[in-house]
Amino acid sequence: MDKMEIAKAKILRGNIIEKLYACYGEDITVSSLKQVLAYKGYNSDQEIKKAVYYLAGAKKEYVKLVYNKENYMDSLIWLTPTGVNLAEGDIVDKGVVIDE
Repeated sequence: MDKMEIAKAKILRGNIIEKLYACYGEDITVSSLKQVLAYKGYNSDQEIKKAVYYLAGAKKEYVKLVYNKENYMDSLIWLTPTGVNLAEGDIVDKGVVIDE
C-alpha cells in the first residue's frame, strides 16, 4: 500500500467517525453510511468494509457493528462512547484523520 492509499484510508475512517457522530444515539445501516460517504467520493464497498473493521477492532472499538450474515450492507453500525471521545478529540488514533 502506498502513502496515498494509506492517507485515503485514514481520511475515510475519520469521515465514518464524523458521520456516525452526527447521528450519535441511533444505529444506522452500513448502506446508509455508504450513501452519505458517496458525497465524499467513497463508493467502494471493500474500502468501507476495511475501514469499519479497523474502527470496530478489539483494540479500538470506536464503532459497534452488528453483522448481518445475509447482506453486509444491512448490518447495523453506531458510535461507541470511545468513538465519541475520538470524534471530540479527547483521544487520538494515528490511523484516523478527523477534519476539524
